[in-house]
Amino acid sequence: MKNGQIIIGYENSLFIDFIIDSKHRWIRHILLIAAIIGIHFLPNSAPAEVDKDTEMWNLWVKFISILILLALFYINHYILIPFFILKSRFLDYAGSLFALYTFIFLSMLVLESQELQFIKKQDQSLLNWKDFIVLIILFTIFIAAVSSVKLFKIWIVNLIRFKEFENNTLTIQLEQLKSQINPHFLFNTLNNINFLIDENPKLASKVLVKLSDILRNQLYLSKGETIELGKEIVVLRNILFLEDIRRDKFIVDFQVDSDLEQIHVPPFLFIPFIENVVKHGAHQTMEGGLHVQIQFSINNQHICFTCINSQKKKQHTAAYGGLGLGNIRKRLEILYPQAYDLQIDDGGDIFKVFLSIPIKG
Repeated sequence: MKNGQIIIGYENSLFIDFIIDSKHRWIRHILLIAAIIGIHFLPNSAPAEVDKDTEMWNLWVKFISILILLALFYINHYILIPFFILKSRFLDYAGSLFALYTFIFLSMLVLESQELQFIKKQDQSLLNWKDFIVLIILFTIFIAAVSSVKLFKIWIVNLIRFKEFENNTLTIQLEQLKSQINPHFLFNTLNNINFLIDENPKLASKVLVKLSDILRNQLYLSKGETIELGKEIVVLRNILFLEDIRRDKFIVDFQVDSDLEQIHVPPFLFIPFIENVVKHGAHQTMEGGLHVQIQFSINNQHICFTCINSQKKKQHTAAYGGLGLGNIRKRLEILYPQAYDLQIDDGGDIFKVFLSIPIKG
């Protein structure tokens, strides 16, 4: 977490490191257990001399109290907060706590009915509804204290992830711009336009419009956090169109399911894979005479992207458009932590990419 601490300005905070770093997990739990036990054995103003029965009663009460507090902590820490608080189900969380309090109190009543002396109060009176109210107040104070630490840790981790996302997205966008708008790319395209001006002026004009669209989209669409998938698909089609102009024969099967183009996605998410097709593959035909096969579809609330192309010779999968496969995976992990599926099949003459991401919003 050191890099994350630097991002949010806590590079010298041992406290933040202790709270969020997993290597300190066992120390945190040991300190918590020690604190709970220590609170129960703090010096008090009780008489110095007590009979053995009273001393044994006090020890049993403390033992039961420690077990209850530890059970409350771990149930709240690993079950209630992840399933309710983090999913904004606050009423369910409050109801679950109340049910837990009630279960504990009823369990104490059952044990009391078994004539276990350590359950009864020192004055030997029975538990009643006033004791239940006191129990709710004390347990709520304890839960509020330990939950605040847990939620603080989650807030810090999310803040670090957000800052890493911002920095990583900015870097990727800048690299993507440099990858697209470079002298080699412009030279090849402008050279084609110059050749077409005499041979086919209408086609030259069309190529110029496509190039203009690509440059405009790369410059302006990168400013937002998300764009409509349809706009990114336009860029993909334009890149493939310019590649088609450069070749005598370039057959692309491009399929997009209906109602997909209005869905918002992060910008430049699919362009690196199309760049790979243009720069490293699609020099030979596949079965059916296709050079490239691209499909966007919806499956179980996920956007599924498939790109299949022939390749002249075995390529290294890390060479995506200057970005690198590692950076692509890193961005996907930040955008869709443990929720995306990226599969790359480099099968000799065929190169296949499959990417599945959840539809947000």
